[in-house]
Amino acid sequence: MVVQAGAGFVIGGMAGIVLARGGAAGARRVMAGFGAGVGFGSAWTRTKPSASCIERHWMTAPSLQRNTTKETINADKNNRKAPSTTTATTTTTSTSLSKSARNPRTATEAAMATVPESTWNNVQTSGTTATTATGASSLLSFVTGSQNNSARANSNSSNTTAAALKPSLQQQQQLSQNNMNNAIGQQMETDAWTRGGRQFASSREVYTRSLFRICLKFTTSEDEDEGKAEPATAFWTIYGRPTTIGNGAPSSSSPDDICRRMDDSMTGPSAGILSRLTDFDGDQAAGYALRSGMTTGWHVRGDRGDAAVRVGKAKVFTGKNGPEGPTREAQILSLDAERWILCKGASFAAGNSVFNVEDVNEAKQKITIHCTKGPMRGKLIDIHAARCPFVFGRAHEADLCIMDRELSRRHGAVLYLPARKAARGKGPTAGTFVLVDLESTNGSYMRLVGPYGYKGMGSLTVGDEFIVGRTGFSVNRFDYGISEAIGARPTMEDRTVVIQSLMYEPRHGYYKNEPKDQLQELAMTSFAAVFDGHGGDECSNYLVDALPHHIRTAMYAEREALRAAIESSRTSSRAEQTEDAASELMRKILKGAYLKTDKEFITPKTAPQSGSTAATVILLGRRLFAANVGDSRVVLCREGGQCVELTSDHKPSRPDEAARVRAAGGFILHKRVMGELAITRAFGDKSFKMGIKAMLEDEADEIARGLNENSETKDLTAPLVSAEPEIASMVLSHKDEFLLLACDGLFDVFRSQDAIALARQELIAHRGEPAEVARILSDQAIRVRRSRDNVSILIIVLRPFWEL
Repeated sequence: MVVQAGAGFVIGGMAGIVLARGGAAGARRVMAGFGAGVGFGSAWTRTKPSASCIERHWMTAPSLQRNTTKETINADKNNRKAPSTTTATTTTTSTSLSKSARNPRTATEAAMATVPESTWNNVQTSGTTATTATGASSLLSFVTGSQNNSARANSNSSNTTAAALKPSLQQQQQLSQNNMNNAIGQQMETDAWTRGGRQFASSREVYTRSLFRICLKFTTSEDEDEGKAEPATAFWTIYGRPTTIGNGAPSSSSPDDICRRMDDSMTGPSAGILSRLTDFDGDQAAGYALRSGMTTGWHVRGDRGDAAVRVGKAKVFTGKNGPEGPTREAQILSLDAERWILCKGASFAAGNSVFNVEDVNEAKQKITIHCTKGPMRGKLIDIHAARCPFVFGRAHEADLCIMDRELSRRHGAVLYLPARKAARGKGPTAGTFVLVDLESTNGSYMRLVGPYGYKGMGSLTVGDEFIVGRTGFSVNRFDYGISEAIGARPTMEDRTVVIQSLMYEPRHGYYKNEPKDQLQELAMTSFAAVFDGHGGDECSNYLVDALPHHIRTAMYAEREALRAAIESSRTSSRAEQTEDAASELMRKILKGAYLKTDKEFITPKTAPQSGSTAATVILLGRRLFAANVGDSRVVLCREGGQCVELTSDHKPSRPDEAARVRAAGGFILHKRVMGELAITRAFGDKSFKMGIKAMLEDEADEIARGLNENSETKDLTAPLVSAEPEIASMVLSHKDEFLLLACDGLFDVFRSQDAIALARQELIAHRGEPAEVARILSDQAIRVRRSRDNVSILIIVLRPFWEL
């Protein structure tokens, strides 16, 4: 259904109006989340919007103010009042249940439609939906795993009259939903993977590396099928159901979930199968999966040789001078890159070429590979350990030059890893030849056939890439989109960053040779932030690298305590949304990382006077931490469009913030600290961190003598502007929809619930595409509502709610 501008619609009991859409105003940076690394905008140029092309109007949908947690202030220049609204009641009808039962894609999601969690620490949710005690208890029993004995007892003991012998329609609906919840719950426990450890055993685990669903992003060009519109750039898997990839059309007898009819390199339907590992896959599959990187609990396989996984990264460089001149050395840049051993029967692909390992001669330290496809088809190549690293690519100076335009100049390499000495003085065992990728454009892939054809061999980590036929995918924890628009400002001072896994060093994204067992907690941690700079872009540019680096460093330093706290939290019987030992430790880590980052920036004598706000999100398993300084915000959209503000603006208008400034000897003038700064917390702003005594220098002693009798309570050395964050913590549900992080350029003209409603409406209309939705949102802020600031928006999609 095509949604036209001005059209009305109803989604989940929530009415809306399609706002007018226009072109981009000013220069912008727009980026869609494409991988698991750092994401920020590309180059941009500055232009100013023409006053004649700006159509200024305000449209407020009747439901834009519903389901909100906090009231925020919006300067509505037209002084239009929004129509009164009522709180909707969440009900589950027999019709929706029957639809879910008929559609296997939505059966699990329908049963997961739990009561929105109305309470969680540090945030009090107002306007949450009302449910009966019986309904809430039965639904929460599915999420928490607790047996709903009290609810069943109440249900069995209530109403012994004749009317109770004939259940009402509402009771029948509730009974149907309970049966559905129990059935899906049993199915999910059947799909558990206890062999992977505690964190993979249940979908209800909080601190887990296991992903309930993964987002596949296409890394190759789209499949233009007979002139039809290209498919979405992302595909979401479903818990408990395999995802098939092939060329089986929807109308065929074997339709594929991801159909690529134009990829003639696929051998047919179900060329690749992506699924979660379960206990039914056996101990061998579990062993392979646990030895391969930091598995997410998902693996890919292709019984006919169509599926292949991209091997680890490495770099080759010139080493020390040897007897025959400078030597070549290699450094592995990915965790467990040495897992892709070139043993006999292994097969790998690079560009248009496919190679099979025909022989491995341990005595001569040599392998023989045979090219079965590509420009060198039919040739045999011997690779000796003495010649490793053996580089292949399109460059003439490569050890194996392959004239294939799909290859990079230095595409990949074969490394020889000498074996370590065996125990008890038995001498060294034979070394191994390993395939690595030299950070090429199209990648080098190990095909999942022969010795790599067993279940678990294709186990996937966040950030991994794989191909089926010639269609490539990247494995992501979530989908995201970024829009950074300069607006009416002369300079762009905002920055945005997304890191889907802190397992690697954020500054360069490479493996630091840390022991694998010490990276468990970092592998389940994601980081995202929006930095709104002021007075220059030096501070925001610094924060993009420094803040995630210090958070990772602190988590790694506290890894033993953090692991013990997580284990303690798993064995405790407290409610899911309450604070636990792990969340308390993470608060300490985040606070210390914020303050250390700020101190490093302002300490040098040559430090710039610029500053920046920060709105950050840290995901540790399903535990979400939202930390902020300044007036940038983090807002969560829960099921059905419920808006939850996770941060509170740090402005002089807040009584507690104004009191802190005055206690440090400062004052508030024209709603600004010392009449200058419009926020009370920020990174940078060196002059405001010195304290009032240092700021006034020669006049400090005179001012101190003139203070009133209550002056002993003032600390004239305390900073007027603080970099200490406020941190909110909660556990995400599998039904939460998306996160919105944005600077005050958006929230100066949008209320939080208005922004959430518009973003949700556009995500449904575009069936995802968060980058495009972020652009539309910034257009509305700049062109329609006349924001005068930079507008930076980050949308993190947690699940494909538009498909339900």
